[in-house]
Amino acid sequence: MKKILILTLCLISCNQKKEKDAKEIVSHTLSVNKTKDYIEDYKAKYKTKKYNLRVEKDCDLNMDGQMDKIIIFEPSEIANNKLTKESPVCVFIKKEKGYDIYENKNIIYTSFFNSMAEGLQDLVVKDNYFTFEENNQAGEVRDNDYITFKYDLKSKEIVLHKYSIELISVDGENDKTFTYGKEVFGKIFFNDFDIDKIKEKINN
Repeated sequence: MKKILILTLCLISCNQKKEKDAKEIVSHTLSVNKTKDYIEDYKAKYKTKKYNLRVEKDCDLNMDGQMDKIIIFEPSEIANNKLTKESPVCVFIKKEKGYDIYENKNIIYTSFFNSMAEGLQDLVVKDNYFTFEENNQAGEVRDNDYITFKYDLKSKEIVLHKYSIELISVDGENDKTFTYGKEVFGKIFFNDFDIDKIKEKINN
């Protein structure tokens, strides 16, 4: 009788453990689905505002082993001959539950519809740094801009790292590169960055 009781208790304990493990697996799955849907909902929000997805890049900006994401949106209707800042950049930093979201539409210029050589050319991510590569001028001298931000691992904020301008002439003899950093701008947070104000400051 005692052996039967012990066997029964063991079976109950094993069943409870299996149920607990199953709940944990289900809970984890729901958590993953929820975070995935969260970003999809964010994309849908911009779609209703007549924006297209221009760039979507996975990365690990805070170097914690969890997948972060950078998304660039662009208006579905792009001006033919007007340079505008209407391309929101959204950075999603993965947390235990959900994301920290950083958003700014004053970083890059929206591409001209009739000139793919102008506007955003690439988004490059390396470790906790990400750079927007942009061409803002056509003609005899090409103006390539590089805007680099970094995720500060100590303060856990995204800040401007440097802004570089590369002037490339047709003959290649008058090429110049200018780089400006914290010593010129001070500390600028991602959400506060405005490319027009940056250019105004270095031109004065």
